[in-house]
Amino acid sequence: MDSGSAGGRRGLRRDAGLIRRSDPSQYQFLLLQQGSTSLSHNGRQVDLFPGDMTLIDSSRPYDGWHEAGAGRYLTVQFPRELLPAPRAAADRLVGGRLRGQAGMGALVFTFATRAAGELDRYSPADTARVTTTLLDLLGGLISHELEAGDVLPAESHRRVLLQRIQAYIVRHLGDRDLTPAAIAQAHHISTRTLHRLFEGHGQGVAAWIRALRLEHCRRDLVTSVHDGRPVHAVAARWGFHAPAHFTRAFRGAFGVSPLEFRRRAAASAPSP
Repeated sequence: MDSGSAGGRRGLRRDAGLIRRSDPSQYQFLLLQQGSTSLSHNGRQVDLFPGDMTLIDSSRPYDGWHEAGAGRYLTVQFPRELLPAPRAAADRLVGGRLRGQAGMGALVFTFATRAAGELDRYSPADTARVTTTLLDLLGGLISHELEAGDVLPAESHRRVLLQRIQAYIVRHLGDRDLTPAAIAQAHHISTRTLHRLFEGHGQGVAAWIRALRLEHCRRDLVTSVHDGRPVHAVAARWGFHAPAHFTRAFRGAFGVSPLEFRRRAAASAPSP
């Protein structure tokens, strides 16, 4: 991954001569974070704005430029054969505008941006896992853009679907009606398929939701020590609407009741 910036009108050009001298046979995935860019590539000409993305093929000429003003972008370069989608499918999107402001595009844009910002914190094994996930998500975006669910290999398709479902759960974590049936319906799959996806991940869907809710409650019980919010309000914010059930679940996860946990957090917190 690489990030960069540009001011004023700056050209980005790769002609046939450069390709003959050196062609790494790579795709370059470009995400525009600030400013505007125009690109002519693969028989297309597009204008890109913040949140937009495009796929560039190093074996094909391109001509682009940043418009006046500060521009900032993130690029991800990788060998073409690593993309978990047939080249013919990816080539249909080369040089086109991919929107990263909502839906599947937003998931890819957010993941890539956050991953790039934390690269120095990853171990080599972490870097390999993050790279695999990003390539799967990019393959999923290609599949989504082409409206062809069979573009991805089966395993990559499952991983992308799981990522989408987990992102959905995070967004709706406080909803009272966040049930396996509702999640499956929102993603047009059966509840049986949903359970199989999470079993392959190592944890059932209900257990994953509960663990995530409990972790958010634990964090809020620490940060809300001085703001007067009662424990039951913290629990309800994250989907626990029965106080007794919340207390049992919290004690089972952390070894103490939520009230005792908050007392300990208050005792160790600095005075406001």
